[in-house]
Amino acid sequence: MNRKRLTSLGWRAAAVLSASLGLAACASDVPPPTAQLGASSQAILTAERAGALQYAPTEYQSAREKLAAADAAMRADERTRARRLAEEAQVEAELATVRSQRANAQQAASAVRSTAVPVAPYPNAPTTSATAPLLPPVNSGNTSWNSPRTLEGTP
Repeated sequence: MNRKRLTSLGWRAAAVLSASLGLAACASDVPPPTAQLGASSQAILTAERAGALQYAPTEYQSAREKLAAADAAMRADERTRARRLAEEAQVEAELATVRSQRANAQQAASAVRSTAVPVAPYPNAPTTSATAPLLPPVNSGNTSWNSPRTLEGTP
């Protein structure tokens, strides 16, 4: 019985070992993340155009560093690591873009608020409208309620 158990354990160990070797072989077949590197680079350019150097320098710098690390991982043929770093770089760059856009929008709103003047009537504008309400004048004798009246009471 003890011998059976050892044989069973040997087969299990062999199966685990072959499975791990198979997974390691598949891991080297990971395609290079060139598209992800390109997308990350484009996201960094977009962040730069949005003003990330001024409004989100920490996120922008982090994105650049992660993209550089992803490039280094690609040169070392660490494709999985390179893909992960490129994805992180893209997320950091997108965050920098959003923060920059938010800061720009807040500045624009603040500028509008500071230059806005409360709406006041024009100095020469009449205080009443040119036509009276749709009620007939009291002494006109005309009972048409639908026609607009001038201030003098005649259509």
